[in-house]
Amino acid sequence: MRILITSFGVGIGHASRDLALARKLRQAGHEVIFASFGSGYNYLKMNRQETYDMPTMNFQADEGEINIKDTVKESKDIPYVFIKTMYKEARIIRQIKPDVIIADSTYTSPITAKFLNIPCFIITNDLTFGFSDSTESMSIKYFEKSIRKFIKEITRGCKKILIPDIEGTVELPSKLEGKTEYIGPLLHKNPDEIESKTTLRKRYNFNDDDVIILLTVGGSEFGEVLIKNICDISKDINCDRIIIFTGLEIKTEDFNINDTDKIIIKDFTPYLVDWMQISDLTIALAGHTTSMELISIKKPNILIPLKNHIEQQKNIENMEKYEITSTTDINDSKKLLETINDTLGRLDSIKINEDQYNEFVKYDGKTNALKQIESLYK
Repeated sequence: MRILITSFGVGIGHASRDLALARKLRQAGHEVIFASFGSGYNYLKMNRQETYDMPTMNFQADEGEINIKDTVKESKDIPYVFIKTMYKEARIIRQIKPDVIIADSTYTSPITAKFLNIPCFIITNDLTFGFSDSTESMSIKYFEKSIRKFIKEITRGCKKILIPDIEGTVELPSKLEGKTEYIGPLLHKNPDEIESKTTLRKRYNFNDDDVIILLTVGGSEFGEVLIKNICDISKDINCDRIIIFTGLEIKTEDFNINDTDKIIIKDFTPYLVDWMQISDLTIALAGHTTSMELISIKKPNILIPLKNHIEQQKNIENMEKYEITSTTDINDSKKLLETINDTLGRLDSIKINEDQYNEFVKYDGKTNALKQIESLYK
């Protein structure tokens, strides 16, 4: 089959898990082509994927906070962007003639697919949104209610909604339960494929007894304040090395790095999970894909949500049952330092909840997704 995957492009989490799925699909003999925008597009192109550029959707953020009012205010052009995106998708579809479309949190694709009579699957880990919870504005609450109804109608027309997590982690609207399949996380490497910390440290020339922190802020510019805060408090953090991945949208030269022996800044790696494995503690924004990778290697972590980012707050709530996650405020340097040093001081006692982990590893998201997609033609 020829498969078109349309990936939501704010950050790289969607594109990253879609790339993991694409590699599985290709192993099974299928052809995969991508379409995305923003960071997702840049990530896929950097991984040498055939990717079509789509119209950009903007979110307004400042200093680690999603600005809901400004985002809604700037959303007045959404109908235009929506139609423009569908037009671009229709041109791509007519050009490449896919047999199946997989839409990862892109809600124009199922409509375009329906118009062109092409089966469509949706990948998402959030069906209820909740961004209006952070405001008392009734206009924003009505706006979200309208969006929910609209998305619900769109998803009802797809073949299946594939949730890249284990059962019970996502709140499902009752009308969509019959269309939903929990497939499990879409990981680049399954837990048994990831090399040991010792092996990876030797490969990348790190000492076995070094205390190493990994910081990643995903692919958007929203986590820049977290990097700045870590750099500012780095001399007081009780570790030997801090490895920082800035993503594709942040300039590394913008940071005040006084201790170049302690801080190592990188902008990109195709397999971030290997660097998570190298670390003793991973600090990250609370994206869903990042969360799934941390569980897979049982890595102690500090997940920090962007303010007003309801999905990231839900991710942390789901992570708490695994008992390896702490959290703090993205803008409070003092609290950040206390949380990091406290977590480092009790690393030996942080153990994953084995019952929850055993449930997690029962799922092979890539294989389950492949089965769902291939079932169309069996």
